[in-house]
Amino acid sequence: ETNEPTGGSAGKGHAGSGGSAHGGDGGAPAASGSANGGKSGSPANGGKAGSTTDAGMGPGGEGGLGGLGGAGGEGGGPDDPREAFVGMSPLPAAPPADPTNAFADNALAATLGQRFFFDEKFSGALKVDSDLGTTNDVQKVSCKSCHSGAALDDERSNPDNISMGTGLHSRNSPGLVNSSYYTWTNWGGRFAAQWELPLAVVENGVIMNGNRLALAHRIFDVYKADYEAIFGALTPEIGTDAARFPAAGKPKPAPTDAVPNPPDGAWEGMDAADRTIINRILVNYSKALAAYTRKLTSHEAPFDKWMAGDDAALTASEVNGARVFRDAGCINCHSGSHFSDQSFHDLGIPQTGPGVLASDDGRFKDLPGLLNSGMNIKSAFSDKTDTGKLDGLALPPPDSMKGQFRTPSLRGVAQSAPYMHSGQFATLSAVIDFYAAGGNGDTGAGELTAFTITAQEKADLIAFLGTLTGKPVSAALLTDTAAN
Repeated sequence: ETNEPTGGSAGKGHAGSGGSAHGGDGGAPAASGSANGGKSGSPANGGKAGSTTDAGMGPGGEGGLGGLGGAGGEGGGPDDPREAFVGMSPLPAAPPADPTNAFADNALAATLGQRFFFDEKFSGALKVDSDLGTTNDVQKVSCKSCHSGAALDDERSNPDNISMGTGLHSRNSPGLVNSSYYTWTNWGGRFAAQWELPLAVVENGVIMNGNRLALAHRIFDVYKADYEAIFGALTPEIGTDAARFPAAGKPKPAPTDAVPNPPDGAWEGMDAADRTIINRILVNYSKALAAYTRKLTSHEAPFDKWMAGDDAALTASEVNGARVFRDAGCINCHSGSHFSDQSFHDLGIPQTGPGVLASDDGRFKDLPGLLNSGMNIKSAFSDKTDTGKLDGLALPPPDSMKGQFRTPSLRGVAQSAPYMHSGQFATLSAVIDFYAAGGNGDTGAGELTAFTITAQEKADLIAFLGTLTGKPVSAALLTDTAAN
């Protein structure tokens, strides 16, 4: 994902008056930026060698660097890197439409989803002691439990590199701010739409450890009016017929070598039609949460103001950091207005840290769960089944997917430590060191190329990354509105 930066060297040349700067004898001009001619002009930092043009050339002082699109004037200076970021600002006002969720932009659904987000009573028993309670305590975990930081990432779990719900997960909870701009949801693309995620989270044994029957009963008991105003009438017998709709239950686990024939439970004893009724409630719960998540956006970062022409929005250090970001090749994968290419890469991230699995195959591991789900975007629970998004994906996954994880967005990255899928790096400085070293090929054929970066350039790059933090999410959206 990164390439070694190459620097342009200064020559004796002339600067154009409002035109392009012209490189002098013996100097290689800097590409991807402008060099202002003038007395004792300084060379462009980190530019790649390129050609110049004589168009609009005028008298200039000695020492001006040649560059593409340079502007003449008094005093030399480095190139303006904004050209490399064209199309990366601003972040669109709203996330991309989700045709598979008919309630994605329904205001009432978002309001109900906010109530669900903070509701601990959808969760089951804790499996370990933690700050949330002691083992076997119930109803202690909500979505908020692992999404409480400024980026709505996990800032409460201990150890802090991976997340602690009802048990200890093997990965770090991704931030939710601007998460609806992703094409795929979660580190390995386990979900093709955001509404697919809560379906699994609420019943996952180490996240919320809940079950769909208890969820349906809670919605019927305390959220009935709000739910019915959006999704239509609930089946009355949910509240009166415990034989048809038991108080708790979910599908039995898949067979394993240790337990090849798991026993049936309350769920398997229900009629198929009644199971569908409960599944529909679970899906609507998830679609409401997705509608709420789409509201969790952040805009108007200093970077966006700078791209709009406000030169004062960024400091000299931050502007130089933009050059480093460009020239080191960060921009190759952290592209687009979301600063993510929306793809998956194997960077050879080491599987180290407290609670981290010895191996994690990433996309290879997560794809079966996506394709085998009876509640994915191609199922009867999707509001559009022919998006084509899953076309070309098949099982078993190709070995090339092993170790691949989604390129994270860098918007708000300064607020979302620790970094990588299992929080392997505590700081941005550590991330940059890993990239500069070319990775380590721990999980496969890595995609990084080593490059050289000075201490000042690293400081500038970190400063630039800080300019990608926009305004905070509205406090009203972060208010606990859950029912008692």
